[in-house]
Amino acid sequence: MRTINNANHSKQIQAPSIAELQVCRIACSDFGCRYPRTCTLGMSQRLILSLFCISWLLLCPGLGLASPSSALREYKAGNYDQALKEYERLLQKKTDDPRLHFNAGTAAYRNRQFEEAAKQFNATLASPDLKLQGLAYYNEGNALYHFGEQDSDPKKRTEAWEKALQNYQSTMKLTPQDADAKFNYEFVKKKLEELKQQQQQSQQNKQDQQQNQDQQQDQNQQKQDQQKQQDQRQQQQQQQAEEDKKQDSSQQAESDQQKKDQQQQQAAQQSDQKKEEQQSAQPSSGEPKEKPEEKEQESPTAQALAQMTQEQAQQLLDAQKGEEQMLPIKPTAKPVDRTRPIRDW
Repeated sequence: MRTINNANHSKQIQAPSIAELQVCRIACSDFGCRYPRTCTLGMSQRLILSLFCISWLLLCPGLGLASPSSALREYKAGNYDQALKEYERLLQKKTDDPRLHFNAGTAAYRNRQFEEAAKQFNATLASPDLKLQGLAYYNEGNALYHFGEQDSDPKKRTEAWEKALQNYQSTMKLTPQDADAKFNYEFVKKKLEELKQQQQQSQQNKQDQQQNQDQQQDQNQQKQDQQKQQDQRQQQQQQQAEEDKKQDSSQQAESDQQKKDQQQQQAAQQSDQKKEEQQSAQPSSGEPKEKPEEKEQESPTAQALAQMTQEQAQQLLDAQKGEEQMLPIKPTAKPVDRTRPIRDW
């Protein structure tokens, strides 16, 4: 089956050749005929067989709707879907016929139903015919390759291609000279290696992407932590500034209160000092205090002084002091001769 294209080679694999099964050959298989194409029956035997086949068709009208010849006509006409349906109806009556499975697989392959084709080719492997087994292994390998090629899941594609390689190996064991099987084996093997490399690269890209995402998340987390710490520091600084401001306000209030107290004390001291100065400036300063008796005997002049204002009293005192400081112009007593001795009587 030359169905796998290689861009570097012009060689292709042919489609499986469909066995041209006829009613006679199906009947021969019942008699143990291994190769239908080499069937050599006598004239009487063919007549008996033909009558048997006609009777069979009359007794089984359902089978008359689906015959190997009609299925073959549909296949050659390109109606692969209809051919597959007819082979499936035939398999309902003869489920153990490997040739019908092979032809059903061929019709399914042409209809691009590769999973069904692989299933039918696999059922053909029960045939005792080694040549038919080799063809079934080969065609199943091709069907599995295309089935995996259609699957977008890399894991399922890998599984299908690995099974295809096993089928090609089985073909080469049965027919070592089969160059097509060897070519397809190398081709699928290379495609499988490329797929595995793509999977590894994809896995590496996913890991790198995940690593980058993790790093980005770590960086974002670090930025968030740094921003949080910065906000906490700013909040602490703000709180400290407010506390310092309150403390400064309290200290300023205390300082203002102290200044106010000092000013009040100074004002009180100045007031006391003024009072003392006023008291010291009164006329009684420098003279002995008068006794109560003397106070009662004050002259009218003293009483007049008491009625004077402080300024008038001060002027009067200054005038009296000026009179006391004036020396007498002529002494009233006689001069005493101090050089004469003093008599002591």
